Amino acid sequence: MNKHGGYQGENKEMLDFSVNINPLGIPVGIREKLIAGIDELVKYPEITGVSAIGKIADDLGVRPENIILGNGAIELIYLFARSMGPGKALIVQPTFNEYERALKLYGWDVVHHVLTAADNFTINPESLAAVIKNEKPQAVFLCNPNNPTGRVYSKDFIREMLEHSDLEISWFLDESFMDFSDESGSLGLVKDAKRKVFILKSLTKFYALPGLRIGYGVGVAPIIAKMEGFKEPWTINALGLIAATAVYDEKDYAAKTKTYIQGERQRVFEALNQIESLKVYPSGADFHLCRLLQGTVAELQMALEKEGMSLRTCEDFIGLDRSHFRIAIKKAADNTKLLTFLKNWRNA
Repeated sequence: MNKHGGYQGENKEMLDFSVNINPLGIPVGIREKLIAGIDELVKYPEITGVSAIGKIADDLGVRPENIILGNGAIELIYLFARSMGPGKALIVQPTFNEYERALKLYGWDVVHHVLTAADNFTINPESLAAVIKNEKPQAVFLCNPNNPTGRVYSKDFIREMLEHSDLEISWFLDESFMDFSDESGSLGLVKDAKRKVFILKSLTKFYALPGLRIGYGVGVAPIIAKMEGFKEPWTINALGLIAATAVYDEKDYAAKTKTYIQGERQRVFEALNQIESLKVYPSGADFHLCRLLQGTVAELQMALEKEGMSLRTCEDFIGLDRSHFRIAIKKAADNTKLLTFLKNWRNA
């Protein structure tokens, strides 16, 4: 199994900064719908989730044939790799490592375009275009906002980048953390249907439902049709379908989350920026990537866990090493606890 965030130890009270889940918790409206829908478990759910697909399509202003549901976003990563390949794929790194695992599992050749800390892990469009022209990939994978760097790109940046690429390239745009950002995402590219675009969306992170496993993809109709042709039946359970039909009705929750994350993200960034023993990178998501300038992350993790806190070490990301770690935005008091520890750690 690949490494992911999520504390796996015995401390039931561990304050886990390794998982990037909305600190506001499950929306009240969704919680009530899930409780009320418990009797649905005695029935088989819809095979493809057609009702949820229709509701999401209406909410986004696209057609049902532009939507596919997944057992979490992770199912759709593997389904894309299985249905669209094999071929050559280019992955913009450092990023989520399941893209490469899925692609290689289904016979793809994988090449990397590795961004550097010197540029705050930011894409240079000319450099990326040159790599694409040289490598001639059938698919390009880009996470936006990127996990683990937090770098986010505007829809205009993404559109311009795609417009300077070959029409035959399929673009896999992972927007699982886009709802936490101040950007609106690239849905317009699907509506235009001029490029081969698939956008991955996770409902579990923003709506604090990771245990439910529900996500969706929105893409041009030919890509969705190919993916549906390889999809197993009944991968979404009844409660997942209930949640999927309800998330975009939670407008107050969404607005409250965005306001909170925007303010707390900046507060945490400024505090981290004052700690001389580490470097923090700008983020547009609900987490920050950091690099230790003194000591090792292994030492830091051990010390943190003794204080009831955990973080995500990042040595398994291409382009990062054992000095990098990622921390999520939690409740303000929890963030302050972590910041205080980091500030005093080397002086203890």
